[in-house]
This record gives sequence, structure tokens and C-alpha cells, in this order.
Amino acid sequence: MGKRLPLKAAHAAVDAALERAAADGLRIAVAVVDARGADILVARGDGAPWFSPGVARAKAASSTAFRVPSDAMQGIRETYPDLFALIDDQVPHRLTTLPGGLPVRHDGELLGAIGVSGATAEQDVECAQAALDALAVLLASGS
Repeated sequence: MGKRLPLKAAHAAVDAALERAAADGLRIAVAVVDARGADILVARGDGAPWFSPGVARAKAASSTAFRVPSDAMQGIRETYPDLFALIDDQVPHRLTTLPGGLPVRHDGELLGAIGVSGATAEQDVECAQAALDALAVLLASGS
């Protein structure tokens, strides 16, 4: 059985993303999913739009489906929309190419992904990166 992303780590990732957002006055939602795209932890920060948890979840799940940042598949979606639609029909969650979903890897293995929504695309990515950085420290320490 492969490695898993523990709930404790998901909490640390969510906290880091929300702290980064608060420092910039942003209102976001954060989703942490496992390698199959299933929820580990989803949180909507104070004042974040009602729909932002679902968008964050889609970004994270898309990142696990393609094993790359959520926006990395934009070219495929634009060039081959029928292919993207066929892939979307085969996964158990909605796919998106919106920026803000980042894969979580440790020792070369995909553990899951983080998705952030509620701010601009660039700010979502920055908050997701803060979460990923916090996870890297935690996973490297073996906690």
C-alpha cells in the first residue's frame, strides 16, 4: 500500500493557506484531497464565497487526476475540447483547468493535492503554494 496524506498534515496545509490569505486580506476556501481526488479536508475561510469550497475541491481533484497543477491542462482543453470532455466523463469529480490546484508529492509518490479558490488566480496559486510548503516541512520531518 502506498503512502497517505494524514489528516494532521491536511490541517497544517489548510492552516498555512488560510494564514497566507489572511495576511493579504483574502477570503478563500482550501481543499486537500488524497491521490484518488477524494476529500481529506475542505475548509471555507471566514467571508469566502459560498461556492469556493466546491471550486477548490475541483482544482485539487483535477491536479490528482492529471498529476500536475490544475492549470497545466489548459492547452489540451483548448486544443482538444472533445478529449477533455471524454476524460471528464470518466472521473468521479468535476475537472477544471483553473489555476490553484497543486499536487502533493513525497519521495516521488503522489499523495494528493491542494486546491484554493476565492481570490485571483495568482493569489489562489500563492496560497496553495504556502500550503504545499508547509506540507513539505511536515512530511520531511516525518510528522
